[in-house]
Amino acid sequence: MNIHNIGYNHSHDADFIINRPQGSGDYMLLLLKTPAIFTLEGKSRVTGPDSFILYSEHTPQFYRAYGSQFTNDWFHFRLDKPGNEALLDRLAIPRDEVIPIGDLNELSIIINNLCYEAYSENPHKDETIELYLQLFFIKLSNRIHSTQKEVGNTHYNKMSIIRTKIYNQPFLNWTIDGLAHELTMSRSCFQHLYKDFFGVSPMSDVITSRIEHAKYLLTTTDTSVKKIAEMSGYASEIHFMRQFKQQTGQTPTQYREHKK
Repeated sequence: MNIHNIGYNHSHDADFIINRPQGSGDYMLLLLKTPAIFTLEGKSRVTGPDSFILYSEHTPQFYRAYGSQFTNDWFHFRLDKPGNEALLDRLAIPRDEVIPIGDLNELSIIINNLCYEAYSENPHKDETIELYLQLFFIKLSNRIHSTQKEVGNTHYNKMSIIRTKIYNQPFLNWTIDGLAHELTMSRSCFQHLYKDFFGVSPMSDVITSRIEHAKYLLTTTDTSVKKIAEMSGYASEIHFMRQFKQQTGQTPTQYREHKK
C-alpha cells in the first residue's frame, strides 16, 4: 500500500463540499469526526461523527458538511503490492458505505503518525508507512467487528442520535438530567453508557460542540464575543471566555485575530 495524500484532523467551514462524479482514481479513507451528508447510490443521508468510509477507486464521491463544521482525518492510497487487496478482504473492511465505529482516538493517532511519516525524510519511510497502514486496517477491523453488536443495540442507536443533536445544536441547554430523561435512563447509567460508546463524557462533548461552534462564529462573523457566548449556549460571557481559553489556549479575541 502506498499513500500519496493524507490529512490529519482537518476542519472546514459549513460550505465545505466534495463532488467527484468519477471518484478520485484511488482508494480514499475518511474518519468522520463531525456529522456530514453523504450521497451514496443516489441517496443522501446525514451521518453521525465517529464513523468511517472507504471509497473504492472509481466510486462517485459526494459529501458535505452538516452543521457549522466538517472535521475529518483522511488519506488516499493505492494497493500496489501483491496481497494488499487480500488483506482488506480478509479483515472484512467494507467499501463505499459509511460505518459507525465509536471512539476514533486510536485510529486517529495512527493517521497522525502516518501523516508525519508521509512528509518526513525518513530513509525507511516506505516500510514504516506500509506497517502503519497494516496496523491501521487491523485496528479498524477490530473496531468494526467489536462494535457490530453495539450498532445493532437500541441504546447505541439512541445515543448516536443524541450525540448528533448535541453537535448540531450546541446552543441548547444540555444537561445530564435532561439527556438521561430523554432516553429514560438514570443519570449514572446514561453517563456510563455514553462514555463506554464514545470514549468521552457527555458534558465533554457538549463543551467541545460549543467551543467548535464559537470558533466558527469567531472566524466567519463580526458578532461580539458576548453574543457569540450566548449563541454557543453560555449564560455567562465570563464562563465562556474561561472555558474557551482552557480548550484552545487563547481568548476568543486572540483566536479571532490569529485566524484573520
